[in-house]
Amino acid sequence: MLKKLLTLTLSASLILGLVSCNQERASSRRATADARTAGPLPDLGNVPDFVLKDQNGQPFGSRNLRGTPYLAAFMFTRCPSICPRLTAKMKEVDAIVHQARLPLHLLSISVDPEYDTPAALSDYAKKHQVNTDRWTFVTGEFSSIAKTAEQGFKVGLSGKLDESKPHLGITHASHLILVDADSKIRGYFRTSDEGVENQILAALRELADGYQ
Repeated sequence: MLKKLLTLTLSASLILGLVSCNQERASSRRATADARTAGPLPDLGNVPDFVLKDQNGQPFGSRNLRGTPYLAAFMFTRCPSICPRLTAKMKEVDAIVHQARLPLHLLSISVDPEYDTPAALSDYAKKHQVNTDRWTFVTGEFSSIAKTAEQGFKVGLSGKLDESKPHLGITHASHLILVDADSKIRGYFRTSDEGVENQILAALRELADGYQ
């Protein structure tokens, strides 16, 4: 029964989705709820190795994150709607997790590399008063970002930025993705959920108990 449940949960995670920057689809909400309420944190598969560039223009990827749980999200700095909420919610998570003295790194992956250069990401981090010791912004070739999204984090990404289109033409996952110290995906969390930061904190405590 447990094996069947984890299989169904993994299938749900694979279709998490292509979410316009101003909405989250009902099917994606159901998939996230399944992943979050399946009892003990599920193992939703490994994130393969990836390398992108951080806000300082230096290579940054899975090797830098190995050994520490991290929370990843896809975003872009000129996103008009969901991305500011993602960043704000990640700041809340960072604050309560840091206060609880639990290990966690935050990773924001830009899906707009033509605009989001390392310098632009650095300015964005400063604007939002981000502690870059605990939070890294990355960019890279769009093909590498798409591969990292779909094959790595098992979420959708499509479109290219077009200012003439609604929501600037990019659709990307709007979930916070929790990855453990062994590069295994352990949950997808909706930023629109009330108290989602506490859900993530509880998940991290569960991970910490498992490491002891």
